[in-house]
Amino acid sequence: MSQIITPDDFDFRAYMVESEPQVKVLPAEAWRESLIEHIRSGDRLTGATLPWAKTHDHIRFRPGEVTLWQGINGHGKSELLGQVTLGFAAQDEPSCTASFEMKPQNTLRRWLRQTAMNDAPGERAVHRMFDWSRGRLWLYDQVGTVRPEMVYAVMRYCAEKLKIKHMIIDSLMKCVRGEDDYNGQKDFVDMLCSLSKDLNLHTHLVHHAKKKESEDVKPGKFDAKGSGSIVDQVDQMMTVWRNKKKERQLLLAERMEEGAAKQAKLEELAEQPDTLLICDKNRNGEWEGQIALWRHAPSLQFTGDRRREPLDMIGALV
Repeated sequence: MSQIITPDDFDFRAYMVESEPQVKVLPAEAWRESLIEHIRSGDRLTGATLPWAKTHDHIRFRPGEVTLWQGINGHGKSELLGQVTLGFAAQDEPSCTASFEMKPQNTLRRWLRQTAMNDAPGERAVHRMFDWSRGRLWLYDQVGTVRPEMVYAVMRYCAEKLKIKHMIIDSLMKCVRGEDDYNGQKDFVDMLCSLSKDLNLHTHLVHHAKKKESEDVKPGKFDAKGSGSIVDQVDQMMTVWRNKKKERQLLLAERMEEGAAKQAKLEELAEQPDTLLICDKNRNGEWEGQIALWRHAPSLQFTGDRRREPLDMIGALV
């Protein structure tokens, strides 16, 4: 079953201490295999993929890097990242989710709907998810603020002892003293970047976007709350934007009288995505752009086209 890590059950004191300097001083030959792998892969994209096939030639998630996941409150960034996490697990890349804004039980309920592909999963779906998740999914149980040194210790423990490949931290503002603590934000993100490289771990950091004049305006790389150094330091930046204008227009269209005009409007709106996943920074890849997604509400899944057919996150992606 999915393992839950708590401060009470694990002694993280040893992992709060910096590694000895000699551990980081290695002969050049230590990088032999990684250099050979680089030559073999050439310009081919490497790293874990997103669940949607149409993204595979554009964006990947490699060891040793940090991705910032930005979004306006209520636009679904944590929900989408939860589905992405299941996709990593299906690629045999284990993850640990540290959500300081949501209890593990709530994360598990969301995963259950996403793996069951419906909004009323039964006990069989519960057993199916937990049996599959063994060794693939971990959760760090702490809600509220957390000290940066504890995040450091948990990351080291997960990478060194549990062989975790992806660390999800939700969110940045629970790890620093406040939105105006620019130095704290800079130092925390710098720590994540350094530690991810040392541990060969990919870290996913959830962050909030600034309030704009309207939620209909898509946030960009300069709209992350707090210090500008946050975006400067990370390797990739993904923005999750919910098409609320479409939602409003859909409500109006559904109130129209039956007829050709209503059908034409509904068809026009159906072509528009429910959500955009926007890549505003891709340090180790050339592609930047946006990915259209449609949400399947019963499963809490995001799908690649207007048909909204949920993915079998456990079966089809294995």
